[in-house]
Amino acid sequence: MKDGLQYSEARNKAIAHIGIAVSSSGKIREYLSGLGYDRDVIEEVIDQLIEDKYVDDYRYARKVLKTRSGDKAEGRLKLEARLESCGIPSEVIRDVLSDDAYSDENTIMDVIYDRFPPESFSSDPRQAKKELAKAIRYLESRGYSSALALASFRKIVDDVE
Repeated sequence: MKDGLQYSEARNKAIAHIGIAVSSSGKIREYLSGLGYDRDVIEEVIDQLIEDKYVDDYRYARKVLKTRSGDKAEGRLKLEARLESCGIPSEVIRDVLSDDAYSDENTIMDVIYDRFPPESFSSDPRQAKKELAKAIRYLESRGYSSALALASFRKIVDDVE
């Protein structure tokens, strides 16, 4: 009976913790574990919450990815790390990031067009070079490689010419 009581209590606390939003299995696992519930009880609660649609790792991952678009876009490795920190299982991360929309080549262009429009660069070559170096450092901080950042800017310049 203790397990049944523990299960019911853990389930109610998890639902209260989730509220009206959707959550990831990892976040709920971490929350219930922090409250001291037994691993078997936690897994049983999570299975039931998934069935009841309180927990949906795919939906939660897409919600996180949606917030990382446009000038807030990040490289694939950074997105993977972000989703892992949100408690998303690795197979779900692999599935959602397999979409071409999240390839570095596509998302970097969103960041560049939103954050660094061509008219934002100086017409003075020395100043423009400094601005380009700063833009590349920014893109590197978002998880993009410097080679991809430079190639992307070159592509834009080639398209303009």
